Amino acid sequence: MKKPRPSAAFDKKFGQFVKKKRIELDMSQTGLAAKVGNNFQNISRLERGEISPTLFWCYKLADAFEMDLADLIKELGYKYKK
Repeated sequence: MKKPRPSAAFDKKFGQFVKKKRIELDMSQTGLAAKVGNNFQNISRLERGEISPTLFWCYKLADAFEMDLADLIKELGYKYKK
């Protein structure tokens, strides 16, 4: 039996965010893939939470969504804890 990845919950939440944002911007998976320089299969896997986003993925997605990287992270609910 396969053990769940420690980041599985985050990956799922991130994927849901990507899908929601992509749909809001009326983009197909293929269109988003073209903007980030990847393929639609990886966009699909990312949206399903099957793969973990790297910092580079986050950077490219923020650019494709025309938002700051910091804003992308904030939209995921991250708040700096002092």
